[in-house]
Amino acid sequence: MLIFPESTHFARRVPKKTFASKLGLDSPVRRSMTEDIQRIEWTYSLKEATLHLPPGSEVQEIEVFTLQLKRKTFDERMLVQFDRQIPYHLLYLMEYDGEVQAWISYKEAASANEAFRVGTYYHTAWMKPSALPFAIVGTTLDEVYENFVRQIAGDALRKRTSDETLQTSMQTAERVAQLEKAIADLTKRLRKERQFNRKIALHREKKRLEQEREALLHG
Repeated sequence: MLIFPESTHFARRVPKKTFASKLGLDSPVRRSMTEDIQRIEWTYSLKEATLHLPPGSEVQEIEVFTLQLKRKTFDERMLVQFDRQIPYHLLYLMEYDGEVQAWISYKEAASANEAFRVGTYYHTAWMKPSALPFAIVGTTLDEVYENFVRQIAGDALRKRTSDETLQTSMQTAERVAQLEKAIADLTKRLRKERQFNRKIALHREKKRLEQEREALLHG
């Protein structure tokens, strides 16, 4: 079945050796391609000529690659290197045993002669292709891409206000992740701490971080 309009369907197999040689991939990524990936297909090309939407200020094309896996695990650094080297915005469909998992990272152009900046990767659960949460929403490719990121990330990038930008949502998500790690560390320290005064101070700090987290999540 087609996930995106037929006009965007490209369906070109890309030899793994071509990816490895043209992108100058390092040894761990080459190893992952050999051990984890069965087949790579350039499945869709979403651009003005195929989608009939104008390019945005950042996103000129969205290319969709299907990576057929040998197992349900792979080295995420492989996607990072793909994104840093390929001069388009990318969406990945990881396929295994009739199920698929969509992966995407918000990708920003860097300064001249530098690789793209790649942020946190978000992905769906494993599901049937027909259940993927994709809808082409927007009047430019910038907006389509931003909505793909939000659709894949789900609650992790939930808007707190109707006009909240994707960058703000991502900054909030990153801060929440930092707070959750700090709260977990404080919880461990509280279990080990024997001094009453120190225990009170740690508990107070944990409460403060929990309140900040709740404000970010539900504010």
